[in-house]
Amino acid sequence: MGEDELLIFLVAIALTVSFAPKTLGLFIHRLFRRDNPAAGLPPLALATSVLWIAYVLTNHADPSVTGFYTFFYLVIGMAAVIGLGFKVPQAYGLRVHVDIYQRRNLAVSLVVSGFAIATGMIYGGSVWGEADAVGDDEGGWWIPGGFFLAGWSILLLAVWVYIRGESKSLRASLVQDRDLPAARAVTVYLLGIASMITEGVAGDFWGWSEGLLGLGIIAGMILTHQLCARRVPVLMTTVESQTLGKVDLRQFEAIAYAALTVTFWLIRRTLDSWAIGVDR
Repeated sequence: MGEDELLIFLVAIALTVSFAPKTLGLFIHRLFRRDNPAAGLPPLALATSVLWIAYVLTNHADPSVTGFYTFFYLVIGMAAVIGLGFKVPQAYGLRVHVDIYQRRNLAVSLVVSGFAIATGMIYGGSVWGEADAVGDDEGGWWIPGGFFLAGWSILLLAVWVYIRGESKSLRASLVQDRDLPAARAVTVYLLGIASMITEGVAGDFWGWSEGLLGLGIIAGMILTHQLCARRVPVLMTTVESQTLGKVDLRQFEAIAYAALTVTFWLIRRTLDSWAIGVDR
């Protein structure tokens, strides 16, 4: 292990040990956990992310990623999920300790947990495929790290576009109104975007056809959100129809995101089968 790898490993351990207890609510009073479904989502999101990363490392990572290096990349992944997946939403005002554990806000918990899982998905994709874990001239930890940061930056950009496209403050909808339909729509959007980014940062990229496909589906998601958040409500004339319409539109929005994600996966699998057939 080189000095740079040791430094990154120690930093990842420090981040995980420092942030994990508060993220998981280990030190809060048990009364905050009692009858609080919001409190169960962050631990579930972290466990899901860690299991996904472990699965990729043990089954689809470079053959050189064995033994200690499997643990090395797993710890970095945990630090990424805890340090980025759970902490970055707090910069937007979605607070894990206050909103999720103390105020029992299920809407905030759903979105924060979805963002954490999306972060874990992208990290798992970045270590999928060839990457020399021993850090010689052909590669090293910085290659999957670079792909992860690139993919995660795209996720942040997609989140920013979503927030800008809202007709009112998304933070207010989640924190103050506890809007579960809005939270579900955001969560499906996050996971759908992350699934396409995961494919993009993995080590089996087929070329422009895959890149344009993912770009087209993401554009479709953004267009769907713009229509549901701004254009369609304008066509409604009464207060009653606007109130009912917002709920229905959020539900339609979530279904549309899920359908677009499934479409991406079906087309992607078709392209994979076609490419394998051509190679033969």
